[in-house]
Amino acid sequence: MPDWKSISLSVLSGLVLTTAVRSSHADEPLRARATLGVSHAVGAPQYREFGFGGAGSASLELPLGRALGIEGKIGGIPLAEGAAPRDPALAKPGTGTVFFGTAGLRVHPFAAPGGPWTSAGFGVAQTGSRTRPGVDVALGWDFRVGSEGRWDVGPFAGYTLVIQPDDTLRPNDAHIVSLGIQVGLGARERARGDRDGDTVFDDEDACPDVPGIRTGDPKTNGCPRGDRDNDTVFDDEDARPAVPGRRTDDPKTNGCPRGDRDNDTVFDDEDACPDVPGVRSADPSTNGCPPKDRDQDGVPDTEDACPDVAGVRTQDPSTNGCPPASESIRVENDRILLDEVILFDLNSPRVRHASWGIVRKLAEFINATPDILSISIEGHADATGTERHNLVLSRERAESVRRLLVRFGVDQSRLEAEAFGRSRLKVQTKRAEAANRRVEFWITRTRTAPSVQSPAPAQETP
Repeated sequence: MPDWKSISLSVLSGLVLTTAVRSSHADEPLRARATLGVSHAVGAPQYREFGFGGAGSASLELPLGRALGIEGKIGGIPLAEGAAPRDPALAKPGTGTVFFGTAGLRVHPFAAPGGPWTSAGFGVAQTGSRTRPGVDVALGWDFRVGSEGRWDVGPFAGYTLVIQPDDTLRPNDAHIVSLGIQVGLGARERARGDRDGDTVFDDEDACPDVPGIRTGDPKTNGCPRGDRDNDTVFDDEDARPAVPGRRTDDPKTNGCPRGDRDNDTVFDDEDACPDVPGVRSADPSTNGCPPKDRDQDGVPDTEDACPDVAGVRTQDPSTNGCPPASESIRVENDRILLDEVILFDLNSPRVRHASWGIVRKLAEFINATPDILSISIEGHADATGTERHNLVLSRERAESVRRLLVRFGVDQSRLEAEAFGRSRLKVQTKRAEAANRRVEFWITRTRTAPSVQSPAPAQETP
């Protein structure tokens, strides 16, 4: 027959020795616990012959990791006296007591302080003067007391089996269940390091030595955000992570280079005409667009002295973009200027024959410039004589020049005559009245400008 007392002492001694050696090197300290509760036997015949009793135990756990440990336990279960045995040949047992010592494993499924646990151990049980094999199984739930300590408190349920291998008179095993409270020093709260100070704990940080960011991917959690093209837009936001670009609010273009489809050095995101080469301007509505050129003569309106009449480029800002000057005729802005003065007979609207040559050249110029659709011939007089007389004379002189231009081939629909008398004197002196007796030519309509307002000439003072 096995000596169960010797076996149990050997098991417990080995456990204590292993615990002592292991605890000197373990990261986790030993965990000590005590239980207190009530118990009752189940199963015949003990459940009749014994009443309720108490249950208590003390244990030490040697952690093998966060979730598993080796546990040694000693305890006792006193049971109250119950009913007499049904067999009259048997004496009434009175109270019952079980002392036990077991060694086994304790499991913490969550591998964390507190939470559920279960344990199972095998050893010996002493009932009266007899030592028998014993099994102790328990499960419970620990609640951590305080945020910095190691104290755990929680309910437990236990089952103790006393094996009866050598009693022919009463061969039934004893089954005892217990309910109560466990108090003990549980697992130490592990300090979660953060070596790189990025708020991602080292045990979760895929790059624990390099500051990074928290992500949902264990492979990148705590790692820095990449930027392969060094454009300051991180790869996880960069629509083109391998090509340097710039940050935008559009995920489709964020991190992409700024395009320039028309190659005019104005980027597409700023270019009002991204498909047509243009020039940079301060106006967002025209930036990157071709410069305006109403008369389409190749000279931009901003440089064109005659923006409504097609001309040629010159180095003179006053004639740049104007029709090419003839021998005696040129255009400046909306005015046709003659190098010669058209002469009239004294106090008469008749053009002197000596001025017919310049009028003929003017007609040829008008006919050679089809963009000019309408010209106003303005007659002016000096300050001598009555106002009515001067007005009539200036009108007749303008009409006289108009008729002469028509005679030289200009379509009369392109000409109109106006009279201003002495209302627009050119000079304010009686010694230069000849300068006030004049005819001026203003462009009033072109192909690109249906109406051109000719301004009144400024008065000159010698």
